[in-house]
Amino acid sequence: MTPSFRRSLPLAAGTPLLLASLTGCGASADDAAAEQRDFGPAGTRLTITKDQGDLDIRPADVKNVQVTRRFDRWALIGGEPTATWDLAGDRLTLSTDCGALIGGCAVRYRVLVPRGLAVGIEGENGAISATGFGAALRIRSTNGSIKVDGATGPLDLRSENGELRSTTTRSPQLSATSQNGKVDLSFAAPPQRVAVTTENGEVNVTAPRATYKITTTTDSGDVHTDIPTDPSALRSITARTDSGAITLTTAAGG
Repeated sequence: MTPSFRRSLPLAAGTPLLLASLTGCGASADDAAAEQRDFGPAGTRLTITKDQGDLDIRPADVKNVQVTRRFDRWALIGGEPTATWDLAGDRLTLSTDCGALIGGCAVRYRVLVPRGLAVGIEGENGAISATGFGAALRIRSTNGSIKVDGATGPLDLRSENGELRSTTTRSPQLSATSQNGKVDLSFAAPPQRVAVTTENGEVNVTAPRATYKITTTTDSGDVHTDIPTDPSALRSITARTDSGAITLTTAAGG
């Protein structure tokens, strides 16, 4: 037993030095080569699930779902990190395994989908951005921000930890829920129904001038609104926070 114990000493003694030398090591998806794959043909609906990495998605003049992946990894001790992608039915799964004992990986995705395709996204870690959707869009994020720009279809956004933001929005209906993170919504056309809820985070809604039924509730935070209000209006904006200010503003020039 004694000889084997002594042979392990150099590795054990050198471990702190080895780890210290690796402090600056890391993986960056920006440095990785792009891989592309088509999935399809697409149906009328698609659900995307991902466990790691930022994802950017937008509609385009394509027949299939096109995924571009940038995956960077390194491993010194343990298995080589891997990334997989698979379409089963209407569910596209984007997975990574960065399980090296000493190592790491980073991944980023860009997804193009056919125009008019309704999309749902379920993400664990990493930012999600979507641009130019005319069909229904549903996004769920466990840990990461959500940003949507130029949407005209119904939006349903939810994040457990991360900011929610929509810009240049023409969606008739928008639901946004954040457990921890602010919500910032900006409309380019008067919406029919907006519902916002946060547990910990401020709410900012900017909408073109129109008459809305306004409902605001906060347990801790100031409320400010300069949007015209009418309890009988057909358009509605509801904002609720447990902790966070609520600001409802008429868009400039509205």
